Amino acid sequence: MTFWEHLEALRWHIVRMVAYVIVAAAACWVFREQLLSMLRYPAEAGAHMAGVEDFSFRIFEAAGGIILMMQISLVGGLIAASPLIMMELWLFVKPALELHERRYVYAVVPLASFLFLGGVAFCYWIAPKAFAFFFRFNEGLGVEVELTLQPYLYFLMRLLLVFGLSFELPLVLTFLSVVGLVTQARLLSWWRHAIVVILVFAAVATPTTDPATMSFLAAPMIALYLLSVFLAGLVEKRRAPEGLQDAELPDDEEPPVSRPPVG
Repeated sequence: MTFWEHLEALRWHIVRMVAYVIVAAAACWVFREQLLSMLRYPAEAGAHMAGVEDFSFRIFEAAGGIILMMQISLVGGLIAASPLIMMELWLFVKPALELHERRYVYAVVPLASFLFLGGVAFCYWIAPKAFAFFFRFNEGLGVEVELTLQPYLYFLMRLLLVFGLSFELPLVLTFLSVVGLVTQARLLSWWRHAIVVILVFAAVATPTTDPATMSFLAAPMIALYLLSVFLAGLVEKRRAPEGLQDAELPDDEEPPVSRPPVG
């Protein structure tokens, strides 16, 4: 296809992705009260773990509840439609791949969806412990714990999306290893630079710049980078037998010559 034909194809893929998010957000709007209860749970559970009594949320804007419900529905739609978004991205990239490359990419869509949803689930699981830590620290300062609902939801929903995207790191590095752009030895030699980049990313991506929130994101990303190094080694071991089959014989060794049977 020409450059303009690629842009036209990309436009229709983006239109479909937006349509998926809109439909999923409309479905989430129906269950907005249940979603709000789910999003309130990490702070409420953290307050219980920290021994905070009479914990409550506050809304100071008249239309704050409607705006929050719209934001919750939109973020829920993005998370729910993420597998379909991955599929559209794959359909856009697929024509540019060779047949032998597509066999690896067939697993990308389910793995990418699984890793994204796994990152969201991990963030939701660790969030109560994080809020319990924050509440204990605030109480140690003699400050009464009370949260405004809008900043809290913005903080939590952004963390959910950031964790989901950051958990794609092993898939990206493994795919680069499959196509031969990185090796296990190179990833090991980059570990210091990788830690610095991860810390910078955690500082930029998290809603706050405090060390605790950065650590909650940076620690699993460092573990995922080490997992990527291991997976790159598996890819190289799998590729090694294929390389041995295609390797040339040494110059001083002649290939065996088949002789016709005598008789």
